[in-house]
This record gives sequence, C-alpha cells and structure tokens, in this order.
Amino acid sequence: MRRLNRGFSMIELMVAVVLGLLVTGAIISVFAGSRSAYQSTSGVAALADSGRFALDTMEESSRGAGYVACNHATPVTSASVLNEISSPLAYDFRYGVGGYEAAGTGPGGAVGLPAIPVAGAGAGNWTPNLDATFTGATNQQVLASDVLVLRSNVPRVTPAYTTADVGVGAGSFQVANAGALQAGQLAVISDCTKSVAFQISNVAGGTPATVHFDGATGAPGNASISLPMAFSAGAVVSPLTTTVYYIGVGADGDSALRRLDLLNGLVGATVFTDQEVVPDVENMQILYGVDTNNTQMASAYVTADQVLTINPGVIDFSNVVSVKIAVLSASATGAAPIPAAAPTFTLLGTTVTAPRDTRLRKVFEATITLRNTVR
Repeated sequence: MRRLNRGFSMIELMVAVVLGLLVTGAIISVFAGSRSAYQSTSGVAALADSGRFALDTMEESSRGAGYVACNHATPVTSASVLNEISSPLAYDFRYGVGGYEAAGTGPGGAVGLPAIPVAGAGAGNWTPNLDATFTGATNQQVLASDVLVLRSNVPRVTPAYTTADVGVGAGSFQVANAGALQAGQLAVISDCTKSVAFQISNVAGGTPATVHFDGATGAPGNASISLPMAFSAGAVVSPLTTTVYYIGVGADGDSALRRLDLLNGLVGATVFTDQEVVPDVENMQILYGVDTNNTQMASAYVTADQVLTINPGVIDFSNVVSVKIAVLSASATGAAPIPAAAPTFTLLGTTVTAPRDTRLRKVFEATITLRNTVR
C-alpha cells in the first residue's frame, strides 16, 4: 500500500502563527512592563538615597560650623593674623557660616532649569559676588542655586595643647605633641574664651614640638607674625578648614552637589580642592535663621543678601543660629514618562521649573541648628 504524505493545512498554519504572535506579544508586554517597573522603582530608590545623602552630608558639616578649637567663631571672641583679604571666602574665620544668594531666587522667586547645565556662571549672578578664589578653583558653578559656606576645625583630628603660657607678641609656642599639625596648615589657638587663627610656617620637633607662624608660609600667609593676645598653658591648637557646598556640573554632565575643601587645613595650588558629593542634585536653596532678639532662637529666616543688611553695610553672619536647606534631587533618565507640561517644585518658597524629560524628581528639606552659635 502507498502511504499518503500529510502536512499542515493553510488554516492550521495561520492559527499557529496567530497563537505564536499572541504569546510573543504577551511576553514582550510582560517584559516591557517589568522593565518599566524596574526603572521606576530604581529611580525612586536612587532619588531617595541621593536626596537624603546630600542633606545628611551638609547637616554634619553645618552642625560643626563655627567650632574653632574650644571656642566659637564670632567677631567678638575670634581674632586672626591671617592675610584673609586675599580670599575672605576661604580665610575669614570670624564667622562659622556664610553664603551667597543666587540672583532671581529666594521666597517668591521663580527659576527654570536648563536640560543641560552650563558650567562657569559669572560671579555677579550671586549676592554678594562670588569670591574670586571660588571661581578660580572650580569654574563649575551653575546658575540659580545658592552657595553655603561653613568654617570650623578639621573634623576628627586630635588637637594639640600648649605646654606653657604664650604671651602677647609671640611668634611661636610649644605644644606637648605635634600630632597632625604641619607647615602650611591653617590653624587656631584657643583657651575656650578667645582664639586666634594663623598659618603654620614650621613645626620643629615632635614631643614636645614648637609651632612657628613667624616665617614664610605661602598663600595666604600671615598679615602679622605676633599674637595679639595671650594664652595660658593648656590652650588648644587645631587645624582649620573651610567647606563650600554648591551646585555645579558633575562628571556625567548633569548637575550635582559639589564641595570645595581646604583638605586637612592645607591650601592647594588653586586654594580649594573641588569634588563631587552627590550626582543629579539640580538645585539648592538656603535660608538663614537670624536671632535679632538675643533669644538664641531664629526670629526670622532670610536669604544671604538679607543677612548682610541686618547691620547695614556690614558683612556679619554672627547672628545666624540655624539654616534651612532644600535640594531638588533627580533620578536617572527613563524612570518616568515625559510629562505633558514642565513640572514645577517649591524649594523654601522658590518656584523651580524642571525640564520635560523622563526623570523623577523630589524636594528634600532640613532645618539645622548651628550648635556652636547657640550658647
């Protein structure tokens, strides 16, 4: 007998193809949904992490601002022999906190963020004008974000202690152990009621050691080589640093929270060392809590340029007892669909309009007491 060869009919083949397409479509749909959910979830997590980390980092620095050896940085109790005129931003240790207000921001102001940030915004876009040392050190600053300046001891460094009384006019003094002190470093000597900032020119010996500031130091140098006040044995000697937080262009070309530092109290070739702290932080607004009633509490929150006018014509942050910080953090692209209109956010009363893109965004805020100015 002859066998008949049989195959699929056209109808069967079409049914099989349709079923295959349906299954494939379902798999693609599930994959696309899973990928979208993963991107959204990852975006939310990254957004929360970056926003919290940005605030936590600035909060830690702010809480220590104004602590110089065992004294508080105020124009009344703090003196300096530093040549601070060369860069008040970096070297004016009379104030634990300072700042610059971005033009067009502040409560009631409104700004729009560009899709691609541009570095190198001019100094005149802030009040007061950005210090020339700042712009020369980085040139990464972008428009429409405030700048926060914090000055204090170098964190987590063991201080040294004088072994004998130090008289008025002294250009050196002896400490029990040199510890972390080194030539070129910015430092302070304090007896907890008063303090003097200076730059170390040389540290001779180890245990004990003699700290000199009456020799050549390099920038900024000392305007005077003698102490204007006396200190008793046991006075504290610690290195000093200035930290500046600002929004600039990050390594990936997007906006980022950046920081200028005098690392370990040492002045670099461009004064500050610049580093990225948190990527994708797009805007920062700051208000300063001023105590005008001598109650050790903020009676009003104002912008940096308004702090300057509390005492007309005088740059004086000594009555600032707290700061409010708000940052706008963004996720990576692809975390959300493109919105119908450009989204807006409110940062301490400032309306910030973000670009229409596929990023998620969220505002993070904190109020921080400056514990070294409340006493």
